[in-house]
Amino acid sequence: MSTPTTPPPAPTFTKPAGVILVKGQPDQAGGNAVFGIWPTGFIRQITGAEWNLWGRPEFDYTIPPGDDAQYNQLAAYDRALRA
Repeated sequence: MSTPTTPPPAPTFTKPAGVILVKGQPDQAGGNAVFGIWPTGFIRQITGAEWNLWGRPEFDYTIPPGDDAQYNQLAAYDRALRA
């Protein structure tokens, strides 16, 4: 019987350079909304898997309570990209 091989460690990546992470409020999208804003102006919602893969980095900005306009603008841009 042979010894089972040890699986390699999961890859880790750092947050892409220059990306700004914006966190929504708990009442926005179930509290799970995180958007990435790239230096090129590209904006999209970040998945939980990406955030974990990047090592769960700190958020650069949190949308203030009651400021749904900021969240709505980011969410609309993300939805338009996915349409």
